[in-house]
Order: sequence, then C-alpha cells, then structure tokens
Amino acid sequence: MQGPPNRKQRLKVATMRAAIARVLGVAAVGAVASALSFAQGDWGFQCVDPENETPRTDDHFATGVGNDLMISAMGVSGSVTYGGQNGPCYAPNAVTNNLAGRFGFQVGFLGSVQDQNPADPQNSGFRDDLMALTVGMPTDPSGSYCYATTTKNETRTLWGSAGFSLLFTGASNRYYYAESTLDNVFVQLKIDVVADATRMQWRLTNLDTETASLGLWFGASMGMLTVADFITDLNGANQSHSNLGTLTRGFTSKPGYVYLPVGRPPRTDQRYTRALDPANFPTMIDFVFGQTANYGLRIETGASPSTTDPISGQSDATEASEFVLGKQTFLMGGPGGDPTFSDVTLPDTTFLQSVGFIQKYGELPVPANGSRTIVQYVRSTWGEANYALPYAAVVDAPRLVANDPNDPAELRPNPMTIRVYVDNVGGYALVNQEIPLNDVKITLTLPPGLSMAPGDTAQKTITVVQPYAIEFVDFSVVSDGVINGSLPYSVKIEPIPGPTKVISGNIQVATAPRLDVLSDANLVTFPWQFQDTSLENILGLNNPTDFQAYRWDPQLSGYIPATNAERGKSLWLVSNSNYGSVVLGGSPQIPGDIATGAPLIQLHSGWNLIGNPYPYAVPLGQLVGVSAANPQFSYTFAELVAQGVLSGAVVFWDNNTQDYTFVQGSDAVLQANRGYWMFVNTLQDVTISYPSVYALGLPGSFRGGESWSQSDKQWRLQLSVRSENSLDAQNFVGVARTEAEARLNRIYEPPTSPVHDVNLAVEEIIDGSPARLAQTLTTGQARKTWKLMATAQTAGQFTLTWPNLTTVPKNVRFRITDVATGETRDLRQTSGYTFVMNDAGTREFRLEMSPGAASRAVIGNVVVNRDGRDAISPFVINYSLSSEATTTVRILSGSGREVFTVSRGRADSAGENSVTWMLRDNANRLVAPGSYRVEILAETDGGDRVRKVIPINVVR
Repeated sequence: MQGPPNRKQRLKVATMRAAIARVLGVAAVGAVASALSFAQGDWGFQCVDPENETPRTDDHFATGVGNDLMISAMGVSGSVTYGGQNGPCYAPNAVTNNLAGRFGFQVGFLGSVQDQNPADPQNSGFRDDLMALTVGMPTDPSGSYCYATTTKNETRTLWGSAGFSLLFTGASNRYYYAESTLDNVFVQLKIDVVADATRMQWRLTNLDTETASLGLWFGASMGMLTVADFITDLNGANQSHSNLGTLTRGFTSKPGYVYLPVGRPPRTDQRYTRALDPANFPTMIDFVFGQTANYGLRIETGASPSTTDPISGQSDATEASEFVLGKQTFLMGGPGGDPTFSDVTLPDTTFLQSVGFIQKYGELPVPANGSRTIVQYVRSTWGEANYALPYAAVVDAPRLVANDPNDPAELRPNPMTIRVYVDNVGGYALVNQEIPLNDVKITLTLPPGLSMAPGDTAQKTITVVQPYAIEFVDFSVVSDGVINGSLPYSVKIEPIPGPTKVISGNIQVATAPRLDVLSDANLVTFPWQFQDTSLENILGLNNPTDFQAYRWDPQLSGYIPATNAERGKSLWLVSNSNYGSVVLGGSPQIPGDIATGAPLIQLHSGWNLIGNPYPYAVPLGQLVGVSAANPQFSYTFAELVAQGVLSGAVVFWDNNTQDYTFVQGSDAVLQANRGYWMFVNTLQDVTISYPSVYALGLPGSFRGGESWSQSDKQWRLQLSVRSENSLDAQNFVGVARTEAEARLNRIYEPPTSPVHDVNLAVEEIIDGSPARLAQTLTTGQARKTWKLMATAQTAGQFTLTWPNLTTVPKNVRFRITDVATGETRDLRQTSGYTFVMNDAGTREFRLEMSPGAASRAVIGNVVVNRDGRDAISPFVINYSLSSEATTTVRILSGSGREVFTVSRGRADSAGENSVTWMLRDNANRLVAPGSYRVEILAETDGGDRVRKVIPINVVR
C-alpha cells in the first residue's frame, strides 16, 4: 500500500462512484461506493467503446456487499456491450454480456498494509486497494467472467438464467440473498462478506418426486486491474491475468502468477481430482498479480484453519471434488451469451496470460424434497484468518522478509508491520440484538529471531468494535538478521464478550551473509556468490587451528578435506570453539540466478551432500532431476522417489541436539545455510536441477506467472542409542498402510558425522543387496524381526531406548535381544537397555514384533496368609490375573490412608502372582495391631484398569 495520490492524479477521479453505485445499489453500502474514486480502475471503463453512448441496457443492475477489505457483487438483470470496431477489449466485433447471476470480486479500499517492494518502498508504486480481481468489476459482473451452474443428473444449468424469485440485502450482518428455481431444483444463495472473505452458501432442494443427483460448478476468469493507470508494479504493469490488456485504455498487462502450497507454480492446464489423487489435491490456490506484488484472490477447496471453529474444531466449508486450471475461454466459454462451462483443457499449453478456473462439487444423490448445502470461501491471499462465529479476525503479516538487492546484509522490510483486523459480524450484528466487542485484547507472540521494535509492545487493546464495523491494530516487528527460515508467530484475540481465537502464521525470513559456527560439528552450505571462495577468507578463521572442513566423496564413500565453498553443495565444519554468528567475508552477493535456477548438481550412487543454493527456503518438491538410468526424461522429486531413484527423505544435522533429523515429503523445505544428505538408490548418477525461487514476495521478480501421524494402521517405533558424548535418535521401525507407502517412507542411514562415536541402523536386504536403514516399515502387524546394528567408534557404555513406545498400538508386543549376551528385554516392561563394548566395533540386536490382543484385566482370587505363627510373621498376598498387567499393591489403613507400598508398577504375568508385606509402614516401622486393607491395582497395555480391595487384621 502506498500514500494518497497527488493533485494531478486526483484529476483522474470522475465516474467510479456512479459505477459502484450501480453495482451495490441494492446493497446500500455507500461508504465503499464513495471510496472507489478512480474511473480507470473499472473494467467497464476499460472495455466499453467510448463512442458507444448506450453500452448498458436500461435494466442493467447488480447487487452486492462489501467492507474495508472485500467487495462481492452479483449481476441481477440487463446487459453491457464491450468493444467494437476498434475495441477496446474486443475488436472488430463487439461482445454483449448478460449480468443475471454473474459474480465479481474486488479488494476493498484497504488493501494489504505490506509493500510490494520493501527494499525500495519509495519507488514501489503498487497498491492493491480497490483492485478488481475478476473481469467486469466493479460495474459489470457479467458474461462468462465469473458464474456458477447447478448440476442435476449431469446436466448443467446457469445460475440466474431463470431470474430470481426473491432477492434482498440483509439488515443484519453483511450479506445478500437470492432464490431461483433451475431444472426443478430450488436454489437458495446467501453471500456474506466477512473480514477479507466472501462466504457463499448454496442450498439445493430437489423438487422432483424421485431422487436426483445434485452438484455445483463455480468458476472465474481472473482479471486483476489496479485502481488507476499510475498504480503499477515493478514491471510497469497495472493489469494481470487477462489477455484483454493489450486492447484496454491506458493499461499495461502482464501474465499473472498462480501459487500452490506444494510443488512448482503451475503454468499449464491442470486438472486435480480429489478421488484419484487425494494426496496432491491442492488445499487452496492463490491467484496473485505477480510474484512480487503477491496480492489477489485465494480459492479454498475445503476445510482450513480460517474456516474452522476454534471451539468445536469443525469447519463449515464443503470439500471440492475437482479443481481445473486453464485458459479462460476453453474453461469458461466464449464471451457473450449464457455459458455453462466448456471445461476443456489443453495439456502442455500455458495459461498465464488468460487464466481461469472451475471448482466442482460433484453430484450426490438427494431424495425427493431433500436438500444439499454447499459452502465455499473466496478470500484475499495476504491474510491468515478465522471467520467462525461470532466475529472474524484476520492477520496481515509479510509473506517474506527479503535481502535488500543493494545490500544482502540488510533485510527488508525491517522493521515490518503486522496488522490485526477484528470484524464484528456474524453472531453479534443482528438487527435489534447488536452487541459491541469491548476491550479486545490482542497479543502477538514471536519466535526467536523476531522481536518487537523499540518502543512497541506485544499486547494491545481495541477499546470497542461496534456491530458491522472493522477495527485494527498495528505491531512493529524487527528481525535480528541471524535466525532465518520459516519463523512462526501467533496472534491471540480476546474480546468481551466472545470466544478467544488464536491465529498462527509463518514469515519466511531470508538469511543474511552470516553463519552459525558452533563447537564441534556443523553441516553447512553457503548460498552466496563470493569473489573469493576460500573457507578461511569467508569465515575469517584459520584452518586447522580454528576449524577443519570435510566434504563427502560418494565415490570413495569417505570424507576428504575441503578448502572452498561451493553453491548447491554442503560440507562439515568441525570447529574448535563456539564462534557464534560469523559475518561472512569474501564479498558475498545475492546469486544472480535466483529467477532462472542454480547450476546443476551431479549426484552419485549412495549418499551425497547437497545444499540450498539460495538465501531463501526452497521446497523439496520443487526439485527436478534426470537419472542416467532413464535419461530420456526429467522427473519431479516425487516421481524420482516413486521410481525408487531417490530416497524420500533428506537428512540434516541439528546443532542443538548434535544428531541427525530427517525431513520428507514434497512440502518439506531445504533451509538456507543448512547442509543435507540425499541418497541415490540406483547405481547410475542423477542430475539435480534446483528450482528458481518461487516464494511470494520475492523482490524484483518479473514473473507473472504429508506429515506422519501415528494410528492403528500406520505407526513407527523410535529407537535411540546414546553414549556419554553422542546421540543417534532418528531410527524407526513400524507399519505402513501399503507396500507403496512403506517403500516411499524407507530412509537410509546417513554416514556418521565426523564427531559422532555411535550410531544405530536397521540392516535389511533391498533389491538383493544389504542396506543400512534409518527407517523401515512393513505392512500388516504379523510377526516380524528386525536386525539392529549399533556401531561404536570407541569403547564405552551405551544405552538403547524407545522413547515413543506409548504412541504405538497397545496390542503390539516388542522384545529385544542382545545377540552377544543373549539378554532379552520386553520393551513394554522397561525403558531402556544398557550395554558395554570393550572395543570399537558393532553390536547386533534382534527386535521382534508380535501381535497380541488388548485383554481386559481381571483380578481373580486373592488369598492373604501369614507366613508362620510368630507375631511379626509377614503376610503373603497371592492374586491371579487374566492377562499381563502392570500392578501396584498397597496396604491401606482402615480410613483409606496409605500405610505401605508393597510393589509399584510391577510387570506381572497372566496367572498366579504374589507379594509379601513385612508388617512395616513406609517409614520402616512395625505397624500397630488393627484392621487394614490390601489394595491391588492392575493396568493392561491397552489402558484397562481394575482395582480390588481385601480386608485383613494384624493381631499380636
């Protein structure tokens, strides 16, 4: 966002107020109407032939609602004619577009507070205030630009084609409502504008006398248009996503940018089907003006944190069954007429100059007179939000804190603004039942690396948010320039009245030319272009008195000394001291290939050390490679993993724990400065291509353009080995749901670090050859034995543990055997096993998994006898158990007070068990004669607990 226009620019204010008044006439939101003051920012102004004196019919009319952040419109009646013999927009033939039932979206008069060019804000020139998001806005939501169809038994009918039986704007909250009957389906639509989002609720009622299959398609042609011709991005463009730009008046067009949370941004037609590929179905799609000017429209495809009620944990959003990206005309249909979606994609053809989408809610059977409800959300791209009743909140934080192009040691924006909006609509903005939100306490929590700017505080209060109103507070935050990567923040909103909401987000912070050099091992990479690449010059330290450096040679399967830094590769720095955050020398510069891609990296069979070549995080799923085993084609990282060419995980060294950590999945990221191990499964080499940086908010860009969870069906048992100096905790065996998932989750054991003295691996035969694995999964829960190998570099004492055993299904039993000694441990009965190695070498263990049923605990007969006739003869307590259980036996006084604990947490077997009480209390004193009680508590592995109490008498 930038400051107000100057006097010359104000002269361009002319007709927008009248235009928005036509659009929002029924809605009566005059404040929004008066704010749209630049006529040029209206698609109608751009596309109507200035010589056409009557481009709109007399019944041209639209309705809508809006607030400070979002405007939503719907055509009601009439038509508009765009273009003519000489254009604009259409030439030589004009196009007449009908309005009824068409939609449009536009930013409110408060766009994002973030600047599109924080490195040079004075020359930014761009703001998204009042930016049109779809073609036709704000005057003419019409034609094939944005519309919906109901589907009934695979027949589509255009919403609005039969007119409206009811249409009004609500007095409560901020919505409009319409009804129509289409193909004997009664359709009710309610559109709310909540904070920065439009919530569209459809209710489809089957009027037939028999069951019908009902669904909904919704789509749009993106057409982003800034509010005036002097509002441009760094490319000088003020229009994106539409190929109408070359024919408009005074506007310069560019391709837009489409962004998905996983993988590279799509540029060609795509069809995502949830049922066929649920893992890769996008949770949301961002259509933004450009990569740097990353403002626009987000389409959510189902439940998300923004639509989830913090109390119930439920979302009202309906899951889309299919999402289609492609060229506007081929998806939406040609201009004019009453389209019902062409739905044509052309594989391997680009769409960026004229992108459109279709969001489909597949048909479901609906009985006669039955109904189906579909809820969808269309929102801004810049916010983290929660829209659940009774109020909405949205946080506007920078997506990216970037290096200053003129000085990579400086970050921009720094300080940065985090703005928090509170919108009092939903539950407390009902006519005659209005309640203001009072004393709204807003608390910002920041991670290490981010802090409040001097003079600012992390907690602020909005005194009152009146019904129907939006208020906000700003926080000023600074980065320390040291900690980088994805830094999480959270905002807590506590109003009176109303529930507390917590909104979380992440700020991607670029690394500055600094590097943490801690004592002992550091696995690092250098994402800069240096004039002098020698490590001594870069670090300002002497080799070998201050540090030693080692690179891995995959062909030798060993470490070799390193003296220079190489982008895209990593190395070990073994430091003799803790130097903290070292400012890098060697004249580091931002790589010049950020927008085109770093040089290719050659990987060899086995382990290879790689590194992110950029100062920005890069998703693993964006890597592309070519295997020498199949050199005809290139493949994505996910495809190379599926083909068995690459391991699905990469490994980095955690300086805090001095141990390896594994990350896997296409959404995992390669952080700057951090080195990674990558494993090639094949004997043939693999060439890896790093992507260019696609992060939203990247300065100077001219582009337009699944985690693991434990369950009964999939689980992992963690195995850890520790010495006095080292820890290897990232080892897992377990169960996957399918053979394919087991293969994709196979992780090879990386080479031991230069300072580690012990590691653990699972040995298996893979494709006929022995392999050392850090993670291996089987399918099913039948009996299975794994071979574990603990390798020590020195003699000493070592301990095996299984820290996450409590998260593994209770009906699975484990027993570990030390092959050298024959000693055996039941993992359910002990927390670890310690062993001694007199020399360096390898120790073998067998880990056996066996299935079992989680039995109900039953305490059978309990018999208590005196062991002799002496006055101090002990009591022998005999009891039987129906299954294995952990037991505790206590002696209680007559009032129930604990006198003595005979046993606690003892692992007992099914059948007969016994304990002995020596007639003493917990202070080791003989107890007095009298009445006592024996309490037996038993708990099975399945968590089943039982208790039995038997009275006894102590007689002297």
